[in-house]
Amino acid sequence: MPGKVLMITYYFPPVVYGPSIRSLNFVKYLSHYGWHSSVLTLHHSIFPTLKDFTLSEPVKESGAKIYAVNLLKPFSKIASANFPNIKKEIFPSILSLIAKIFGFQEQEDIWRFRAIKMGEKILKSDKYDLIVSFAPPLSTVHIGAQLSKKFKIPLIVDYSAIPIQKKSPNPKEQKLLRYASSLIVDNRKIKDHLLQNYLFLDYNSVKIIPTGVNFSEFQNYTSSIDDGKFTLTLSSGKIGGKKFKLFLTALSNISKKDQRFKNLLLLNLIGIPTNEVSYLLSKFSLKDNVKIYLNTQRENYIKILLSSDFLIYLDDFDTFNIPYDYIASEKPYIAIINGQNNYRYIIGDYKNSIIADINEPSSIADALEKAFELFTSDRKIIPTINRENYDINKIIINLVRELENFV
Repeated sequence: MPGKVLMITYYFPPVVYGPSIRSLNFVKYLSHYGWHSSVLTLHHSIFPTLKDFTLSEPVKESGAKIYAVNLLKPFSKIASANFPNIKKEIFPSILSLIAKIFGFQEQEDIWRFRAIKMGEKILKSDKYDLIVSFAPPLSTVHIGAQLSKKFKIPLIVDYSAIPIQKKSPNPKEQKLLRYASSLIVDNRKIKDHLLQNYLFLDYNSVKIIPTGVNFSEFQNYTSSIDDGKFTLTLSSGKIGGKKFKLFLTALSNISKKDQRFKNLLLLNLIGIPTNEVSYLLSKFSLKDNVKIYLNTQRENYIKILLSSDFLIYLDDFDTFNIPYDYIASEKPYIAIINGQNNYRYIIGDYKNSIIADINEPSSIADALEKAFELFTSDRKIIPTINRENYDINKIIINLVRELENFV
């Protein structure tokens, strides 16, 4: 039986970050089954980059109502402190301190009071059957929990990543999760994390519903680029961190000893590089081998993926649709993981991935050299994918069934 759902998400298109595409998928495809959605989110003007305004069209087609919370400029700076930024990265730590002075445990709490107030108006204006809060950040769960309690509406908490926090289990998170009538997660890694840290949860109470992808969207495009380059592509919101530093170091070391590798290398970076990455690209003399895409429309984004020989898979994505877009492109991975046992958490075909472990930095260079050898000998790795496991048109049926349990 179709119903009406209020979705609470920190990021929503045109912003392409965090769970924005996941929440868009839910809104868009639930409408095919008669479900009506309203979305409570932050106004996109708060976030300076990573926007694709072409995504507004599917939102309109879904008939969803979007309620965007605006913040005064000083507070909007705090709200976007953890968002990828092309400016200096000294500010997040300062903004975090300011947020704590105001009594907020995380910067993203800054919108909570305004969001609850707007949420109350929404729920008073019409009858809603469910609330879905998309985490991280945990502020969305806090908002959902308060609205759920006040209006006696079931709350579903949806995790598309493991929140970054100083300690786990987190007492605040544990308290919030007890308000949830149901828990949905994007993948097995998140489910294992929750079950290991919150013992009041049982195995069947945490359901895996992947973000998924529309495969036909990728079939509409073909790669028109064939420049003979050894093309590697990494898509992420913020591009940086230990794994990527080790990856660049390996690229640099191979380039120094193999001029042909250096000449043929093309590295596409879709996202916002940190200051450290910009510095390392200069230090390692790799700037001429790199193309950076800051604000890329989805059509061009898909074309870049399709033009790649290998996709760089880091198992801590901050934009949670990316692994599923990788799957739809049907390109092999160079997967850089933390601990060899974590291969089982790779979303897609790990058996046909070239896997490296950051605990053995030499394995990253070995993986790159193996990929280059396959490229130069014109041998291809063909990923094997069970499309039904990742097709959003199939996945949404499981979501509909879960929602119908509360109507």
